[in-house]
Amino acid sequence: MRTMATLWAQTATFGNINVGDDLPILVKFEFRPPAQEGVEPPHEDPVNTEKLSGYVRELLLKAFPAEAVEGDGTVIEPEILAPFLPCDTVSLSGRVRGKSEDGGRNTVECQVVVETEDGGETVARARTVISL
Repeated sequence: MRTMATLWAQTATFGNINVGDDLPILVKFEFRPPAQEGVEPPHEDPVNTEKLSGYVRELLLKAFPAEAVEGDGTVIEPEILAPFLPCDTVSLSGRVRGKSEDGGRNTVECQVVVETEDGGETVARARTVISL
């Protein structure tokens, strides 16, 4: 049985990427100073799709060359399933779901999931397409 590889930006090329390959894992949280006694902590808005797209882009930069991730052909379609805050610790992981060659354009499709640290609840996901 073949073990699927984890992709790394330094070595990922269209030719060596396979359906089922894993993306690296990215753990995200934003530091918030501890609340002072008697002081109301600042209000935090839940992570929105724009911020989630930034998290996904950061994960993709670990897996694929920067010029591919930052290129015009990259598509990120985020979906928030349950609200979570920037200070919550979440992990992003994913897998290659498809790859295609169409008219000289090589694309890789990935599915990314975002899970909470406590309990592993899936709070978001994203479909991505990267042109290599």
